[in-house]
Amino acid sequence: MNKKELELPFRLRKLEALIGRLSESHPKYQEIIDEFGRRMAGYKGELSIQYYLTFLKEKNYLIFHNLRLPDISGEHFFEIDILLINPTFQLIIDAKHYRGELYFDGKFDQLIQSYKDTRKSYNCPITQINRHHLQLNRLLESFKFPSIPIETLVIFTNPNAIIDASKDFKYYNKVIKSPSFLEKIELFEKRNRKEYLDKKELHKLSKLLLKKHTPYDANILEHYKISKDELITGVRCEKCRSIPMIRTQRKWHCTSCHFSAKTAYFDAIIDYYLLIGNTITNRELRKFLNLDSITASKNILLSLNLEYEGNFRDRVYKLPDKPWQVF
Repeated sequence: MNKKELELPFRLRKLEALIGRLSESHPKYQEIIDEFGRRMAGYKGELSIQYYLTFLKEKNYLIFHNLRLPDISGEHFFEIDILLINPTFQLIIDAKHYRGELYFDGKFDQLIQSYKDTRKSYNCPITQINRHHLQLNRLLESFKFPSIPIETLVIFTNPNAIIDASKDFKYYNKVIKSPSFLEKIELFEKRNRKEYLDKKELHKLSKLLLKKHTPYDANILEHYKISKDELITGVRCEKCRSIPMIRTQRKWHCTSCHFSAKTAYFDAIIDYYLLIGNTITNRELRKFLNLDSITASKNILLSLNLEYEGNFRDRVYKLPDKPWQVF
């Protein structure tokens, strides 16, 4: 049973919006592209695993996607791609959709990716998932849950990836490609037969995890030390992706491909929400959309039926949570 559905992570949305609003010559551009690529590979991996999860007996498993939980120190969070829980064991899954040749270097605890003419080094996902095992176990112990076994898997979902490892790599049993997933589940079920959690405890644990889940909502500009003034402003064309579009006669017109639309500004307001914040004034909207007209900006804000505070001159509008589901 899905207790927390898979959706595009908030941080990925913020990174994507930031990439679209920065010049490719910006000194932080490549660093942001790299983070986006790593996180998108994980998300694509989770998407690929959905097929195999449908073979699990729904009544036997609770499924949580993208959990971000606090550790017992209260100072750090740990993120789990997929967590499966049944009465006899838990399974932490780290999903990767990396391409090319992947080599686990056991001596230096790293994963080396070779793709086309490029080699990249990543932190070993086994080290990370072992840390998540420890953090989850300590969190549940702090809430007096039984010490239920925790299994861990790193699943590579790209069918064309080639996986190899050094002779001193110790964790072959924790790394699989996605077609082997159901075989691994069967193995875990056979070696974990003792029931630790009844229905009442499973429900209690599910409520706890959902309550403790803390979505990433940090200011992405502050994280990368980027000023609002460095962002490319304006409305982007949904057809050719050129920016900015020009507003003429209540429509937005693209001078590159000549596409026009009345509500082309929706995506720009979503970018504003992701990059700057959930409140906006008439002046801030005009600056972000490259609008000269106070009246046009006011009409846009009124058309969105937003909650607001203050009188007309000082009015502050509140953008809805997850505006991509509204606009």
